Amino acid sequence: MKLPEKKLLLSLLFGAVLTTPGLVTFGAHAQKQTPARVVSTAPVRIMSIAPTMMVSGQVQSKYQSNLSTGVDGRLDWIAEPGQQVQAGEVLARLDLKPLQLRAAELQAQLKRAQIQSLRLDKELVRQRSLLSKALVSQTLVDQTQAEADLARADIELSQASLAQLQDQLSRAELKAPFAGVVSQRFHQLGEEISRSAPLLQLVNLEQLEVRIYAPLQYAPFVQPGQQVAVFDQQGQRSLKVVSIIPVSDSRSQTFEVRLQAKDNGFQVGQLVSVGIPTAVAKESLVIHRDALVLAQQQHSVFRVAANKAQQVKVALGQGQGEWLQVEAELNNGDQLVVRGADTLTDGAAVRVLSADEFKLTGSRAGVQ
Repeated sequence: MKLPEKKLLLSLLFGAVLTTPGLVTFGAHAQKQTPARVVSTAPVRIMSIAPTMMVSGQVQSKYQSNLSTGVDGRLDWIAEPGQQVQAGEVLARLDLKPLQLRAAELQAQLKRAQIQSLRLDKELVRQRSLLSKALVSQTLVDQTQAEADLARADIELSQASLAQLQDQLSRAELKAPFAGVVSQRFHQLGEEISRSAPLLQLVNLEQLEVRIYAPLQYAPFVQPGQQVAVFDQQGQRSLKVVSIIPVSDSRSQTFEVRLQAKDNGFQVGQLVSVGIPTAVAKESLVIHRDALVLAQQQHSVFRVAANKAQQVKVALGQGQGEWLQVEAELNNGDQLVVRGADTLTDGAAVRVLSADEFKLTGSRAGVQ
C-alpha cells in the first residue's frame, strides 16, 4: 500500500473513533465521576490583634538563693552540687563543739544567777522581819532589795544569751528554705566560714518565670494578665504576664516583664524569644495557621463553597497563637481547608469532614 493511501486510511479510522456514540458517552461519564477530595475546614474569624516586636528573654527560677549560716565556724559537711533536696533538709553543717561549750558556760552562769537571786530573796524577807522590830535600818533593806533586783536581771540576761546561742546552734545546720537543686557551692570541707559568707546556691526547678527587657516606649501596651507569644526550640506557646516593672535607667531605656512559666517544660537559663505588643490591638481578619498554603511567590488558602475549593491569595500580618492576621478577599465565617489542602487545585470538588472524621477517614483514604 502506498504512503498516501495509508494516511487516508488512518484518518478515516481516527474520525470513526471520535464519532462513535459509546466512546463519547464513556469519556463524559469518566469526567463526571471525578472523585471529591476529603478535607477538614476551620472558619475565618475576627480577632483583636496587636503588632509585635521580638525581644530576647531568659527562663529563671523565682527562688534562687545564695545561702549562708549566719554563724562563724568550721565547715564539717556540705551538700554536693546537683543534689536535689526538699524543704527542711540539711544542706551544710558547721562544727558544733565551740557553740556547745559556750552553751554549757551560759547554763552555769544562769544557774549561778538563780542561786544568787534565791539567796537575796530569803535575805530580804529576813531583813524586813527585823526592820519591823527596829533591829535593822531601812537603808540596809533597800540595799538588799536592789541586789535582789540585779540578780533577777542577771537571770534574764543569762536566759537571753542562752536563747541567742540556741539560735546559733540551730543555724549551724543550714537547712533548705525551699525544694530545689544545689547548683554550686562556694566553700569546701574544713574551711573557716564567716557568718555572712554564702556556702552554696539553691535553685527551685518548679517555680519558673520568663524575664524579658523591652523598650520602655512599649510599656503602655503590656498589661498584667495579658497573653504573649513565646518561641523556643519546641515551637510557639502563649504565656501570661504576671508582673511588670516599668522602671528604666538613662542607658538601657528598657522595662522588665515577667511571664509565668510553671509546668511548661522550660529549663532554668533557657533562652526564648517573646513577642511584645507595640501598639493598641485592633479587630482583624484571621485564619487558622493550618489553612495557609505556602508558596515562593504568593501564599494562598482554599475556601469551600458549594462543595468546591476556591483558591484565594492572602497577604500575611501578625500572628497570635494558632491564628494569623491576613489581608484577603475573605469574610468572617468563611470555611477554609485546614486538612487535605496539599493536593487541591482551584475548582476541585471536595467533601468536608469534621476533624475527628478526617483523622479516621481522610488521612487513610485521601479521596472519597
